[in-house]
Amino acid sequence: MQPNYPETTHQISNTKKPQPPTLNAQLKLRKPGAPIQPVVNYRTAPSYKLAKKLNNTLNKHLLLDNHYTIRNSTNLANDLVKLNINDKHQLITLDIKDLYVSIPLKETIDITRTQFLKNNNTQTTNQIINLLEVILMQNYFVFQEQIYQPNKGVAMGSPISGTMAEIFTQHLEDSLIKHFLDSKSIAFYSRYVDDILIIYDSSHTNPNAITQYANTIHNNLQINPTPENAGQINFLDLTITRKTTNLETGIFCKPTTTNATINYLSNHPLEHKLAAYHYYIERMFKLPLNKENQIYNRL
Repeated sequence: MQPNYPETTHQISNTKKPQPPTLNAQLKLRKPGAPIQPVVNYRTAPSYKLAKKLNNTLNKHLLLDNHYTIRNSTNLANDLVKLNINDKHQLITLDIKDLYVSIPLKETIDITRTQFLKNNNTQTTNQIINLLEVILMQNYFVFQEQIYQPNKGVAMGSPISGTMAEIFTQHLEDSLIKHFLDSKSIAFYSRYVDDILIIYDSSHTNPNAITQYANTIHNNLQINPTPENAGQINFLDLTITRKTTNLETGIFCKPTTTNATINYLSNHPLEHKLAAYHYYIERMFKLPLNKENQIYNRL
């Protein structure tokens, strides 16, 4: 029996038989016109394993504030039903278009350096930033046997892309959102990756003003708004309903949802077949559902 030796630094940071990342396309069938979503298979990239290792290091030492981010829709729903609102409050969602491919690399690296210096010495910070620059500049991909490299944006599919997106967006939020919360023009602000939920005071602002301001925050970012409709708005997998003094939540399914699960007679492990049902049941009992959904709680 071969002894189980720990992986060396060389094994951790080097990808076997590296290949240029390939660009694929997925259709967003739920959106008008079915636009294409670019997806890059980054697992074969030379810096994939190194990016994965560096991402763990950044998450361990960077200590992002996460003041306005949410972990999941269940936590958000439980926060929303506790809010007290009035007849002046209204709902709007904002979508950051193509967030990952819009992130300015140099600016984000500078922000990361400043954040990292708060908890680490200069030598360690310089080493991390030098390594980060090498990885982020490898944002190329292959499409139809041609190699392309964008002049902005993190590498789609890279393990470190999500962290860099959070560093950039949280930096903008920390410098801008608190002012609006203090002024009471915005009563609630929360973001999940590139989707933003805002509760605003209609006596202080309106959807057009919010959208116009959001689109001036950074030249690289384009914000698309969706105002509430008849006191309701969909956000993530929630339908949020505005009442006179409070908010109610229900389950939202996209129009493309098929509710299909793995056939019980198929040749799959039982835990795979039951996974979807475990998820639906757990969500049903954890979400604070409105009256229209209370029937499920009696099953």
